[in-house]
Amino acid sequence: MVRQQRTRLIVPVLAASACACSLVHAQSATVCEQVNAPAGTDYNFTAGISRWGSLGSYDLDSQPYRVRSIAINTLPIFDETNRRENNRLYRWVNEIHFDTRPRVITKQLLFKPGDVVNSGILAENERLLRKQKYVAESEIRILQKCGDEIDLEVVTREVWTLVPGINFHASGGDNEFSLGLRDSNLLGTGQRLSAFYASDSERDSYQLAYENPNIGNTYRSIKLQSDSNSDGHHYLAEYSRPFYALDTHSAWYSGFESTEEVLTQYRYGKKYSELAHHVDTGELSRGLSAGLVDGYTNRFTYGVRYEHHDYAQGFDLPSPPEIPEDLTLTYPFLQFERIEDDFAVGYNISQIYRAEDLHIGKRLVSSFGYAPGDEERWIFAGEFSDTLVSRPKVLLQWGTDWSARWNQPRGEWEDSVVNLNVDLHRGQTPNRTLYLGFDATRAINLRNGKQITLGGSTGLRGFDSHYLNGDGRVRFTAEERVFSDYHVLQLFRLGFAAFVDVGKVYGADDNSGNRTFSDVGFGMRLAPSKSDNGNVIHIDIAYPLQKDIKGRRSPQLVLESRATF
Repeated sequence: MVRQQRTRLIVPVLAASACACSLVHAQSATVCEQVNAPAGTDYNFTAGISRWGSLGSYDLDSQPYRVRSIAINTLPIFDETNRRENNRLYRWVNEIHFDTRPRVITKQLLFKPGDVVNSGILAENERLLRKQKYVAESEIRILQKCGDEIDLEVVTREVWTLVPGINFHASGGDNEFSLGLRDSNLLGTGQRLSAFYASDSERDSYQLAYENPNIGNTYRSIKLQSDSNSDGHHYLAEYSRPFYALDTHSAWYSGFESTEEVLTQYRYGKKYSELAHHVDTGELSRGLSAGLVDGYTNRFTYGVRYEHHDYAQGFDLPSPPEIPEDLTLTYPFLQFERIEDDFAVGYNISQIYRAEDLHIGKRLVSSFGYAPGDEERWIFAGEFSDTLVSRPKVLLQWGTDWSARWNQPRGEWEDSVVNLNVDLHRGQTPNRTLYLGFDATRAINLRNGKQITLGGSTGLRGFDSHYLNGDGRVRFTAEERVFSDYHVLQLFRLGFAAFVDVGKVYGADDNSGNRTFSDVGFGMRLAPSKSDNGNVIHIDIAYPLQKDIKGRRSPQLVLESRATF
């Protein structure tokens, strides 16, 4: 088989390394110690890590090690040594799949032969590889130690990236459907191309998108997207070189986005008004950093941003009582980012039997800008996250984010929103977890046609989407999660959940009568194990514990794809 031949290609590289090691031994009495054998096609990426977070076990900090050689070992989508995956169809998929080219993996490495590495660099590089859509799993392993030199193996698991995308989402009366084709590893080059038709409660859309996340070997990225919508358009063009690693010292960004859309307002899950909105945004920025110093990375970004908003009456429904004023802002901004170098890798937390990168430390991003003019404004945005408890069977994390404008002459906030979320994972058995989640949102003086809603996929799965509206909301969720060992057709990992949702809205647009709403339900989770999409398919049935405005109480079926369990 072609796959078996490719796997053996790693052997001559290692044999050559072994010969070189023997020569060094003969000349300088350096002894080579074999640490690991090359990974086979049945390699288990979660076998060597703790479910609740391993900090890494490279043991390289006692002395510096220089990289002597790097072997790229790309494992096939289906393991043909596993009888459940060794059938005619799966072997055929392995044969026709365009494997990721070794140079694509090499471009993502933060080191090369001759460089000195430590545990932190190797662990961070694993995280960078796992972020790529063409990689299901990744691990960097030490094969040999020869004095102060090491031979490394970069192991990745291929995923099927050429996907005829068919997605369906149904939640509380809202139906979404998309059909198209995407390839997140075009001909094995790591580039992404997609063409889709999508339809939801807001609009029909035709989308064409292209992205190259690493042009040449420079970490430069280009992204282009064009959507033709039933209510307007969406165009996006970005060209950037991001802070791709904790020790990156510079970055830059240039981008432009244009959107023409109809914003719909809801009440009790039904559309009652709409607003036409055209917005153009652009940014030119430059980032500087001293890199990773004493366990922290500090980054400073400065640049200029542009926003232009036009508002007009809708087409099919009445407009809101007050149409927002058009707004144009051009302003310089300054942003500060601080990241604590404290990461771990676990599994069966938000995914199912897939390595998950956990940021245990603190992260802060905060920016502000000043827009002069007749009505000068200060513009603020940012986010903060931290882990309060991280130990076996307990993971408690929280985060907040905000966006706001302060109108100086009027002395008031405009279109300002603050979000807070808290997540607790409490392990009960090796495959069962109690999850508790709380989130709250507060909006101040929203004039942009958007709403704070609760219901359906925005929380309270037993009620219609956008059922409740207000200036703020709070929601609490409790879920009993089961991560099963079932691997359906060797394509989907299977999980289950029983849940309770409780929520409430408040503020000027409160249509709840100051009531608290709740629901109970159960669901199934399907996590694709062989495709590039790390999302989890949710199939939930939720039953409301209170009657709706029409005195009814009926179960809701929620079908959706989410990034987490």
